[in-house]
Amino acid sequence: MSTAHARRAVAIALAAIVAGACAGDNEVADLTTVAPPPSAAAADTTIESTMAATTIEPTTTEPASTEPAATTAPAAEPDLPDQPDGPTFSDALGVRVDTAPGVHTRGDTRQLLPEGLYVHVAWEADPNDPSVFTVQPDDIEILEAYANAVATYYGASTGDLTTTDPRFDQLYVDGGALFDATFEANRPYYVESLGAGVVLRPYVPADRRDVERATVLDCYLQNQQWVQIGGEPVLGELAATGAVTVLIKRDGRWLVESIGSEPQACL
Repeated sequence: MSTAHARRAVAIALAAIVAGACAGDNEVADLTTVAPPPSAAAADTTIESTMAATTIEPTTTEPASTEPAATTAPAAEPDLPDQPDGPTFSDALGVRVDTAPGVHTRGDTRQLLPEGLYVHVAWEADPNDPSVFTVQPDDIEILEAYANAVATYYGASTGDLTTTDPRFDQLYVDGGALFDATFEANRPYYVESLGAGVVLRPYVPADRRDVERATVLDCYLQNQQWVQIGGEPVLGELAATGAVTVLIKRDGRWLVESIGSEPQACL
């Protein structure tokens, strides 16, 4: 066979192969191009491109945008007043102050007397003072009655040394008679001074209260002292002193039944 005949035979064979391959259906249906996942700024938009064609034609695809998705700046939070995050006394107890001598924990601190009497209930433990105890919201009513009773005592002991103040009858079972002997012995010569201050830090042990009776322990800080009338107190550091007070509930009010020293109130 000549060279020309051979080339012709090859061309005919190739044409037959191509014709066989194209003898079937040549439609391309539902070619779908799905866009990349939507950005956070347009999460509710889905872009789809669907083509149904009988012939294949070259297509071009727009490159995905490299621009960062638009974001909305969060709204600025309004300035809110400081909110307590622990038990608090009622506003009737005393003036709320930021701190008091020897107080190093967050809590509710009230000035009970301008001479330097305070009460503090802690919202957190003091790592440097194991005698600071946190209190429960249900104890506030008891602790407020205790603080009022102590404030009434100091108001008298730094003043006229009598129990004629009507609050003694409102806060003490015996109307304050447990102080009569002390007041009478000191009245001619001495008066009590708060010195550098007295800071009550009371708490109620969970196992020492019920609906009618409660025991308040207090590792209070004090520099109180009896001074001669007209004399000046010695100002020094506050000393931790333990006390125990028993209160009973009568006619819906907590009243002091007894007060005594209790060294174990301080750890």
